[in-house]
Amino acid sequence: MELGSRPEEPGRAFLVGSYVFGVIAGFVLGLYGVVLVASGPRPGGTLISVGLLLALIGNTGVALLVRWLTGTRLGAMIPLIGWIPIVLALAASRTEGDLLLKATVTGYLFLAVGVLAPVVVAVIGRARRGLTALPPVMERPRVPSR
Repeated sequence: MELGSRPEEPGRAFLVGSYVFGVIAGFVLGLYGVVLVASGPRPGGTLISVGLLLALIGNTGVALLVRWLTGTRLGAMIPLIGWIPIVLALAASRTEGDLLLKATVTGYLFLAVGVLAPVVVAVIGRARRGLTALPPVMERPRVPSR
């Protein structure tokens, strides 16, 4: 590979598959995360929420994976398209009064961490392709000094 040349771009079908994977993974993480927010070990009476850990590790991991697959900053945000609607739907109370995501510190932390993890992944680092990618660095010819 020559200096300053870019690696070959992935095909359109691969990118579409990567984005669809990100949406589905975000949906699954949101569904399991809401259900598992209230469960987990309680050492010393303090809850270590499995759902909160899933939001932190899962949302970060999927955002990193989709960003790596697509090479764009948008790729890191795609899991939120599946995550946010299912979490908000399960957090809304029904007419019977049933509620899965309660207004507790753990519930609010789950929402904040779940949304901020992909945002942090999108902001940190440089994109390989897309509108936010920097052009490849080209080496300047050296001018002999006198």
